[in-house]
Amino acid sequence: MRALASHLTGILMVSVLAPLAFLITSCSTEAAQLTVTLTSDFGRSYTPGTTDADFTIIVHNLGPGNASGVVVHALMPAGFQFAVTNYINSDSAARTTPEDAQVGGSSPQWGVWSLSSPTSPNGLASYASVTINFGVNIVAQPNTYAIAGAVIDDSLTDTVQSRPIQVAVNEAPRLGVTASVSPGTVHPTGQVTYKVTVTNKGTGIAPTVDVLVTLPPVLQYQSTIMPFGGNSSVESLISPVKGAYLVFYGGFELPPQTTLGPGTLIIEFIAQCVPNPGKGVFPIQVSVTDASRDHVSVVNAAPLNVFSS
Repeated sequence: MRALASHLTGILMVSVLAPLAFLITSCSTEAAQLTVTLTSDFGRSYTPGTTDADFTIIVHNLGPGNASGVVVHALMPAGFQFAVTNYINSDSAARTTPEDAQVGGSSPQWGVWSLSSPTSPNGLASYASVTINFGVNIVAQPNTYAIAGAVIDDSLTDTVQSRPIQVAVNEAPRLGVTASVSPGTVHPTGQVTYKVTVTNKGTGIAPTVDVLVTLPPVLQYQSTIMPFGGNSSVESLISPVKGAYLVFYGGFELPPQTTLGPGTLIIEFIAQCVPNPGKGVFPIQVSVTDASRDHVSVVNAAPLNVFSS
């Protein structure tokens, strides 16, 4: 009787566990179906200098199985350079091996995640997901470019790509400025010459360019050395006032950069030291703006060694 009971117990356990083992095996072989979408935070038109170029990639696992070894990519042209990961959010996804995108590349990738299979809380389907928001430095020439997101996991031999989005890069100026002084020293009532060079290395004209130079209080503007240098044109010239330490020029237009070089404006003016200055080293500040809301400035530029009387 004891042997028969033991034999029956063994048969019962096998008959109960066999379906359970089949279900586990069945679940473990179910494949995951990944989807990926890419959107831009600024629309389909980008003007350099007016907004940040941020994009969002969202990956979902539609199931029925788990997805492991998930790596997310952005596929961009060479003129789109990855700059920063703004944030990463996930839902029912574990980051098993953190891998972050490298700054400067056009094909950044992030990993590595395991996305759970779908669940149905309260009867509503819930899908595991990973959301990545990232910023791009766009240096491409004006044109329309295609950008896409992509994802791959351990079970895929090819990447799954999103539908590409088209981004139109518009023309825009890109201002730069430098300043120097000659000679580098001055005595009371002596004079020096400042040289301010404004450049436009962008793809569009810089209209209505204004230049403001802030002199130290020991110096006063005297006169401008004419003509202006460079290849800029004058729309409606505004000139500084003699004796001022705020030296303002306005009304220039700088052409965009070409194969011959950037658009350039060179301003040279003479400043005179006051009769009783304090001894020290005094720099200037220069601020440049245009009607396209492009702005650039330098501080602590062109330091001048001033001797006291």
